[in-house]
Order: sequence, then structure tokens, then C-alpha cells
Amino acid sequence: MDPGTIIRQVRLAEGLTQAKLARRLGITQPSVARLEAAGDEVTVGSLQRALNVMNRSLTLHAALMPSSVDETLLVEALRLTPGERLERFERSYANVREFALEAQASLGRVA
Repeated sequence: MDPGTIIRQVRLAEGLTQAKLARRLGITQPSVARLEAAGDEVTVGSLQRALNVMNRSLTLHAALMPSSVDETLLVEALRLTPGERLERFERSYANVREFALEAQASLGRVA
């Protein structure tokens, strides 16, 4: 959720109009409208200030993203000897080469 949307949702939850929030912030109502419409362009400082005047605090949390790699496959591969890894690679390469040759032959028949 972008900062502008957070400001709008909190303002509505507090039962405030844009004009009332503007008075609390010491800015104009059109400025609040621009702030809410700014989406990701709202600075952390502006978001924090807007939340503070609505009796809210801003908490940022940096979480470690989950790996996009299946780490169990890595662990399994590391258990193999170098020779076993090479054999797997050669089998895989042969399978891909066979697939490519079949695809090439298939395209030749279609044309």
C-alpha cells in the first residue's frame, strides 16, 4: 500500500475530512488532496507527520525476503561427488540436445 493511500485510510478511520486534516497539519485542503493522490511520491517524513497529527505512529520494518531458490536442491547437489555432478550435467545436456534436435526436425517437417 502506498503512503498516500495510508494517509487517506487513516484520515477516514479517524473521521476527518481533508479540510480538518489540513488544519491540523497547517496546510491547505488541496495540499492534503495532493498528498493523498501522490501515492509513492510521499516522503517518509510527510507520512510520519500526517500520521502523528492523527495520533498514529509510523513503524518501518525491514524483513528478509524468502529465497526464490529451492535450497533443498542445492543441499542435494552439494552431497554429490564432483564425478556424480558431472554425470548429472552430461545426462541433462544430452536430454536438452535431444529435445533441441527433435524440435528442429519437427520444424523442418512443418515448413
